Amino acid sequence: MAKQKKRPAPPSRRPATQADVLRAKQKGVEDAVRLVQAMVFTVLLDKEGYDEEGLQRVWAELEYLSDSINQGYVNLPDLVHILREEYHLQL
Repeated sequence: MAKQKKRPAPPSRRPATQADVLRAKQKGVEDAVRLVQAMVFTVLLDKEGYDEEGLQRVWAELEYLSDSINQGYVNLPDLVHILREEYHLQL
C-alpha cells in the first residue's frame, strides 16, 4: 500500500500567526474607535445643536490633538487624569 501524501490544511483551518492576531486586534481597535466617534458626533448633532460646520471644527481639533499625541506633546493618561480630576468624568 502506497503512503498517502498529507494534504495541507485548508486556509480556514490554518493556525493563526502572530501577524494575523495583530491584524485582527488592530481592526478591532479601529472598529471600536469608529463606533465611539459615530456616537459622539451623533450626540453633538442631536443633543447639543451642532451643525456640519461645528462638527468639522471638532474633527479638526481631534486631528490636531491626535497629532500632538503622536508627536509626544500630550499623552492619553494625562488627558484621562484631567477629565477625571477637573471635570469629574469617569472614563
